[in-house]
Amino acid sequence: MSTAVKIIVDNSLTLGETFTKAASEFKARSPGQRALVLGSTGEVGREVVKHLMASDAFDKVTVFARRPIEYTGPHSEKLEQKSVDFENTEQLEHDFAGHTHAFSCLGTTRTKSGKEQFYKIDHDYVLNAAKACKTAGVGHYSICSSTGADKDSMFLYTKTKGEVDSEVQDMDFPRVSIFRPGLLVCNREEARPMEKLLVYASPLLNFIMPNKLTVPTSTVGWAMVNNAFKKVDTPVHELVTNQEMMEDFKKSQ
Repeated sequence: MSTAVKIIVDNSLTLGETFTKAASEFKARSPGQRALVLGSTGEVGREVVKHLMASDAFDKVTVFARRPIEYTGPHSEKLEQKSVDFENTEQLEHDFAGHTHAFSCLGTTRTKSGKEQFYKIDHDYVLNAAKACKTAGVGHYSICSSTGADKDSMFLYTKTKGEVDSEVQDMDFPRVSIFRPGLLVCNREEARPMEKLLVYASPLLNFIMPNKLTVPTSTVGWAMVNNAFKKVDTPVHELVTNQEMMEDFKKSQ
């Protein structure tokens, strides 16, 4: 049996006045909104769930994951959990129907899963879900990509991210928001020695190139949810850089 992933929202979660105000205005302007989260048990996905639940801006938050979530925090009655099979597109379309916003944080690494499985998850599954969201009528699709994403890259990771970004933009969602964080700073459950080394060096990296190379996963989650509150004229496709996420978060505090 899969171990439950704990997600806790308490006073340590930093929202900021800008976020809180934007959430309130969004709820008043657009009542009845429903959000779904893909990859909700991953590091960024957990932060997205935290900020969605803390905001109280959505009538419903549905998390799709293969591992159960043990949630502790406000508005728990709005959280719904569903198991997911990313190869069953018909079921995905059925389960996604009625949701207005989608947050895609699904992904793995080549080191963890191997080349073929990495591509299957980060490309095939992500696009299966995106297509199902489009068919189901989701209006705003937000996806966590990566700095350096480029479909013409010679590197598998950035090439795969770039291919997905390009295909999602071609799906004609009313609104697409692509977030491209740098090195994610967090306390992972799994060991990634090289990543840990870079995280230790992040203060120096940020001194050399402020706000461009690293970003806390909590800031990415904050940025993805805060962005959904913005009033925009659709259709719109936007790319949000690591620097923009860091600067927007700092300005909000």
